[in-house]
Amino acid sequence: MVWGPIEGFGLWPGLVQSWDSKTPCGSMCKVIFFGNRMLSEKCFIRVMADSLDELFRVMLDWAFGGFKPSGPDGLRPQSEYNGMQQISTERHSLTTVLYFSARTVGLNFYLWYQMVHTFLENKTDIEEFCLSCGSTFVDTIHPLFEGSLCLKCKFNFAETLYRYDEDGYQSYCTVCCSGVEVILCGHDSCCRCYCVDCLDILVGKGTFNKLKNVDPWTCYLCAPESSSGALKPRHDWSIRVQEFFANNSAMEFEPHRVYPSIPANQRRPIRVLSLFDGIATGYLVLKDLGFKVAKYVSSEVDEESVTISMVNHEGKITYVKDVKNITKKHIDKWGPFDLLIGGSPCNDLCTANPHRKGLFEGTGRLFFEYYRLLNILKPKEDDPRPFFWLFENVVLMENKVKADICRFLECNPVLIDAVKVSPANRARYFWGNIPGMNRPIVASQKDKLSLQECLDPGRTAKYEKIRTITTRPNILKPGTDDRHYPIIMNGEADSLWITELEKIFGFPKHYTDVKNLGRMQRQRVLGKSWSVPVIRHLLAPLKDYFACD
Repeated sequence: MVWGPIEGFGLWPGLVQSWDSKTPCGSMCKVIFFGNRMLSEKCFIRVMADSLDELFRVMLDWAFGGFKPSGPDGLRPQSEYNGMQQISTERHSLTTVLYFSARTVGLNFYLWYQMVHTFLENKTDIEEFCLSCGSTFVDTIHPLFEGSLCLKCKFNFAETLYRYDEDGYQSYCTVCCSGVEVILCGHDSCCRCYCVDCLDILVGKGTFNKLKNVDPWTCYLCAPESSSGALKPRHDWSIRVQEFFANNSAMEFEPHRVYPSIPANQRRPIRVLSLFDGIATGYLVLKDLGFKVAKYVSSEVDEESVTISMVNHEGKITYVKDVKNITKKHIDKWGPFDLLIGGSPCNDLCTANPHRKGLFEGTGRLFFEYYRLLNILKPKEDDPRPFFWLFENVVLMENKVKADICRFLECNPVLIDAVKVSPANRARYFWGNIPGMNRPIVASQKDKLSLQECLDPGRTAKYEKIRTITTRPNILKPGTDDRHYPIIMNGEADSLWITELEKIFGFPKHYTDVKNLGRMQRQRVLGKSWSVPVIRHLLAPLKDYFACD
């Protein structure tokens, strides 16, 4: 007995029939569907999608092992199931079959249901199943909930977990990173949502309809004690999700060259080249850390950003405009440099942009300008002079784009979310060779961790944390009406002021108040900038190499 999709009816049962006189071609099967006696000739696919996942892992292991000869054993199946067509007979109630047929769902949905049934009834280990689809060919653990992810769901999870809609909530379900109809968490600082399929299958049938009437509803990550069924949050999920994004690349690289610390009496002022410099966050952080800056060359094409940095830093920065015009001749003239920093525009890389052009078109190609100058700046192997570099970009990118960046930069990124040192969520990838990049980020005494700490007198924050601040005008309002504004002033709802946004990012008050710039212009340059506490965390180890006041 098999199940096949019938247009208008979803999955429909049928029987595999033997051939009468016609000789089948290859692995062609004859299937007669129940009810209408329709005949279909289908090619039996020996290697299902899950098997491809397993084969893919085997090939990667062989490749990373140096393609070593495996002898006759290399031709043997990797598991007892390979190459075997197995037929399993199971009995289910008619209501269960009709439940899946009526929903016009795929085979993975049925496997998903069976996974939950096996876990709850037979007490099997849920870590053996993909929590998002029910597959048994798992690749890694699910970082948020008990269970695992197959290779396909792992890629989908990595690409969509940090994708947010205009209302500030996740675009897709927190569990499966898919789903059409979702319910939102009502906790003030949470932006997560859960789809009807995950709730009705993993928690219990009818859960979604029950929770729709609960206002506000607090999700399972905010209130782990409310979890039930097969959906159990991990107690250390905040750590696991960091590990997931730090190690979700199949590539391994040689460690970067390690430079020994420089004795204090031999340290000299640092020389920096900053590409796509924005409003000079790098220079601000270096001075805040006490570095003596011998030279800071900034490449930035936005005139408003250049004006802001020029006014705040009194002409101590050299501006060279377009990065594409910088040549080796310029580097020889300005250099040598000790530090290269930059983050190319993310518009054509971010999956939130439906019209993105990718890494090789549009502004995505500017990454290769960074890579070009990095190769020019790198000292030769026999040169003991320490040289460091840092590249930043958005987490919300396709896996193939991330893999390409890793391949060129020859390292995997670390994921750092500014929410740990500021009131705003801002998850970003950082590639580089600065020592200790993957160490835990810890807030300092002067970091403002709650929104209330960043507000002017007489204003009250409704939320402790806010979502990622971008260049969009409506990003500061996490809802569709006035009651969702984050601030209360004189008993009325209000949005954040620009001076408060500056403090959220870690900039001094009125840092962007130059040139009669309007509110939207100032928000636009802030939305493209780096978080000051995060960059301070990353650049602090350089104090062991360069002179400080």
